[in-house]
Amino acid sequence: MKIFVYGTLTDMAAFGRCAGAPVKARPEPAKLHNYARVYLRGARYPTLRRAPGAQVEGVVVRITADMFLRLCNYESVRYRVAHMRLQSESGPHRARVFIGDAPTKLAWVPDEKIMRLRSRSF
Repeated sequence: MKIFVYGTLTDMAAFGRCAGAPVKARPEPAKLHNYARVYLRGARYPTLRRAPGAQVEGVVVRITADMFLRLCNYESVRYRVAHMRLQSESGPHRARVFIGDAPTKLAWVPDEKIMRLRSRSF
């Protein structure tokens, strides 16, 4: 299965730790159109919010069912899984995407320290 990641999990070393196994296939850069990456209310992590004309850059990663279950635990109950259409250089994709339960309107700015701590603590 394919998953699109756009925040803390774009670091493939962190992704592997959280998913329980290193990524074997090369992640492919992709874009999700008509969404913006924003802060999750009450947290320092990103989520998505509908935003016509905007786009979110991230990567598409091919994973196993076990990796997906581990990522669901990492993301917590605050995130639901949606199936989205993405665009990459190789063409369109359909992939699963984690979307948080309470998006703000504030654009998310990556904080490398928080990203490292969160992925290492899992």
